[in-house]
Amino acid sequence: MRSCQGRVSDTRNFVGRELNTEYIFGLFTPSDSVSIIGRPVGPYEIIQFVANQNIASATTRINFTFPSFGNMSLPVTIDTWMTYNEAKEISQYDVVFRWFGNLVQVLLHTIDADLVKAQAAATQVLAQSVCKTHTKYCEGDNSQYDSEQECNKFLTEDVRFGQSFELGMNTLLCRNVHEIMVKFRPDVHCPHIGKTGGGQCMDDYTYAQKVNEVYYTNAAWIPTTEGGPQYGSAR
Repeated sequence: MRSCQGRVSDTRNFVGRELNTEYIFGLFTPSDSVSIIGRPVGPYEIIQFVANQNIASATTRINFTFPSFGNMSLPVTIDTWMTYNEAKEISQYDVVFRWFGNLVQVLLHTIDADLVKAQAAATQVLAQSVCKTHTKYCEGDNSQYDSEQECNKFLTEDVRFGQSFELGMNTLLCRNVHEIMVKFRPDVHCPHIGKTGGGQCMDDYTYAQKVNEVYYTNAAWIPTTEGGPQYGSAR
């Protein structure tokens, strides 16, 4: 899993064992942050599944609760492609959260029936949460803003709120996602909620670049065959 590489549809690519472990497990842990990220609480149902040697693909429906939105409970459908190495560790994964834009709308509607007003209110609350996290954990060389006031101004006036597919772009929503991770490794994650986006929240490539990106070492998702290439290798 040391060379594990993953991609989540509306965010970014994640490379390496440590970073993937943090995001796969840490992102859904209980947090004091105000966040659009919910918590999987079960039960779950595997709707579709197919496997061939070291490749497995599934569609899974999981119940989530959203503590920052009145503890609303909603099902979330996730499509996954995974390859495994000989040690049965995940070597690659490609994940899509289905209908995520609809989910974000449902959450915002808990604030106000008018989505414009709901987004305006969410902007203030989410920015305050990110900035409080920054003040608490991003000290010294990890500091990204001179003050909490500067942080709030930047997040409410200088970057857009973001659409559901912009969780890996220069948006408030992207920084809200990464806020949860800051407490685990401030030196790595503080830049993600800062002005530069730290390589995670940036408008650095286009739609066409994202669609055409060649990312995986086993990009064609070809299963291992007897006497053939090792698990996860290119072919």
